[in-house]
Amino acid sequence: MAFEATKYLINYTELAKQGKFPPLIGREKELERLIHALLRDDKNNPIVIGPAGIGKSALIEGLIQFMASEDAPEYMQTREVVGFDVGALMLDAASDADYANLVKQVIQSIVETNGKQLLYLKDMSFLVYMDISPENKEPAKFLKLALVSGEINCILETDTQTYVTTVEKDTAVMGCLQPLLLEEPTLEESIEIVQARKGKYEQHYDIKIPAETVKAACQLTARYIKQRYFPEKALDLLDDSASLLMMDIARGEVAEEENTLIPEFCNRTISDWTGIPVDKVDAEDKERMAHAEDILRLRVVGQDNAVKVVADAIRRSRSGMQDPNRPIGSFLFIGTTGVGKTELAKSLAEFMFNDETALMRLDMSEYMERTSVARMIGPPPGSPGFEAGGLLTESVRLKPFQVVLFDEIEKAHLDILNLMLQLLDEGRLTDSKGTTVDFRNTIIICTSNVGANLPSYQRVEKLTDYFRPEFLNRFDDIVSFHQLTEEDLLKIVDIHLNKLLKRAKNVGYDVVVHDSAKKWFVDEVFTSRFGVRALKRLIQEQVENPLSLLIMQDRIHPGQEVFLNVDSTGRKLRVYAKAGNKEVVPEIAQNPEQEMIKKAAAEAEVAQQDEDPVPDIKPPQEATEEESIEAVEEPTKDDSESDK
Repeated sequence: MAFEATKYLINYTELAKQGKFPPLIGREKELERLIHALLRDDKNNPIVIGPAGIGKSALIEGLIQFMASEDAPEYMQTREVVGFDVGALMLDAASDADYANLVKQVIQSIVETNGKQLLYLKDMSFLVYMDISPENKEPAKFLKLALVSGEINCILETDTQTYVTTVEKDTAVMGCLQPLLLEEPTLEESIEIVQARKGKYEQHYDIKIPAETVKAACQLTARYIKQRYFPEKALDLLDDSASLLMMDIARGEVAEEENTLIPEFCNRTISDWTGIPVDKVDAEDKERMAHAEDILRLRVVGQDNAVKVVADAIRRSRSGMQDPNRPIGSFLFIGTTGVGKTELAKSLAEFMFNDETALMRLDMSEYMERTSVARMIGPPPGSPGFEAGGLLTESVRLKPFQVVLFDEIEKAHLDILNLMLQLLDEGRLTDSKGTTVDFRNTIIICTSNVGANLPSYQRVEKLTDYFRPEFLNRFDDIVSFHQLTEEDLLKIVDIHLNKLLKRAKNVGYDVVVHDSAKKWFVDEVFTSRFGVRALKRLIQEQVENPLSLLIMQDRIHPGQEVFLNVDSTGRKLRVYAKAGNKEVVPEIAQNPEQEMIKKAAAEAEVAQQDEDPVPDIKPPQEATEEESIEAVEEPTKDDSESDK
């Protein structure tokens, strides 16, 4: 019985004649190059190279349509383009050996057509051996021999990484191929392509997709989905948005007759993909960007110049004035500790991405060695942890919309600074696996204490002692933070205390803060060498801890007012409630060492009771609510006194 090769082949030429392929939009130059490659006498096996989703298959399908048309040269019209039907091959193969024999027979049948059939290969494992497809090892050898000898003609497609790591290394195969590197279509070309192919989704979902929705889909993916390529990412957005419309119709949220896909659904889908709220995805958000300073100043006090510099850079990025191949913004913050550098970074994360935690902080004191580069981009192949990737590159690859903070950048090793040159200039980094990670949706912030105590006009000059000019010039701006005034500190104290008041209100307690208490915090922060960083710790120690103790001791009840004030000396902060005309303060627990001594003494007294009984000692009566309950904290002994 004769072998029926057609059973295991897909006839692409016949599919083209039946109108199964969408028309090719644009790509005239690339199509002409493919035709020239096929008409060559030598190296007449074109291979289309490019990342996933860029349109490699669409280009080859356009070529097949041209070959099946009357416009093609007669030599090309007489040829059929075929490909392996892998499903049929696997169904009829009982083992890997059977599968290999079937593939060899199919290849031999194509060879016997004497050039009438042209093999279209989408899977490169049929030509070059790959570990991921060991069943194709023998067929690959057989096909390679036929290709090198000129007995078979092929059209191939592959992604860039496979081409570089596998195909390009096989010199025998490369001697037969004519490479064609496919570039990503422009936004305008992508709109035309998606407009031509939207009918597929209109028919599938029974909806209408207006031209404005197609344009919105392309613009949104160009702005927010930079790690993928046109036209696939725009087509995926339309598909996903149409599915969302169907769900809304099924839930009754949209009337069935309103089966038109409007841009709002694309906005919602982008929000789901990226995690950015819909209100921040919608349009250009011009009103919000115009008032960026006012929003940032709600959290960052006393650094108006720094806030304005950052807001200007963000507006440049959003308006399209800034280089699209760089991060949204890149800044070098200079100032002493506790003046608002990190707070501005957090405010930016909240402003841009509606999430304060969308901030990755890298302490450069941990990256002072040459080997620390591997922690950022991943260890080299073969090293432990290679599969896990780098801390920086993996974080941005998985969550491309975030603020990346390099704290105390002057402590980083020189190799780290060299790595950042590419990051700041081109908005990308290549990790140890060879994957290019996109940083164009990030905000890069570096902080430094270099020259922080100098006047602003002398700081930049001092920076050149630590950093090379090419590193400093890659930042959008170098932002100086000045020391906070007493008035600034009072505003910051209000912000932090208001957060505490809200938390207390949520659990049922009203905290009344006197102005003298605010002044006490300002004085403490002003004299602290840690700046505003000391404020959170002070509020925790002086307010949150006593208030928690009052609640746990059941000395105050929900709905009761709690007062925050200073004592008569003005040096000590007091947290208390009122019961009648008396004050209620927390009872401070005894020192643990003293408690152990008292417990040991009590046990000794019990042991002597039989020999020298003593009268029972009545416990002291509990104080009534009308009585004042004062807290007396005994001095804590240090270790040296305990040893003595």
